[in-house]
Amino acid sequence: MLSLPIIAMIKKKSGLDFSNAKDFEVLSESFPASDRLGVNTLKRLMGYAKSPIAPRKATLDALAHYLGSPSWEVLTGVQPIESDWMEKAFFADEIREGTTVEASWLPNRHIALLCIGENKFRVTESLNGKLQVNDEVTIFSFRLEYPLQVYQVIRNGEIVRDAAGNELGYVAGRQNGLTELFIKEASS
Repeated sequence: MLSLPIIAMIKKKSGLDFSNAKDFEVLSESFPASDRLGVNTLKRLMGYAKSPIAPRKATLDALAHYLGSPSWEVLTGVQPIESDWMEKAFFADEIREGTTVEASWLPNRHIALLCIGENKFRVTESLNGKLQVNDEVTIFSFRLEYPLQVYQVIRNGEIVRDAAGNELGYVAGRQNGLTELFIKEASS
């Protein structure tokens, strides 16, 4: 699934709210023929349908073109998805509720996250980072040596927003990625 800021950009550009299936058809038809994305692909990208695989680079580039950017990397500022993604990553929706994920990154940052279900985690430890203990965050995947993208942050029951009212996310290990990643399974 795409990040909430990217989804917001798509909604703003298209003028659609994706409250019905027809909106995905309209969006698909608004892409130039050379970059056309199918309705089902768009549904998966925007979280309306589950997908066990990461999107292809060509798909992400087509989306970037639609949003006025020359490539996905330029739009997001991240490295391209590699073909070995599935071998080095795990997806948050595969983590059992009650399981703790611990991650570290430079310089001297550490976080422990308790899975509370459906890609949601509660921060139980935070060392030298911007996230605070008891923040609730949305994360879709974890990958050693790559930045950790945190989407929606809820603090004290409220979604964290910037001065313009946009939801704020967080990127851990933006420069060098995660240096350590551990999973402590929930006891049965």
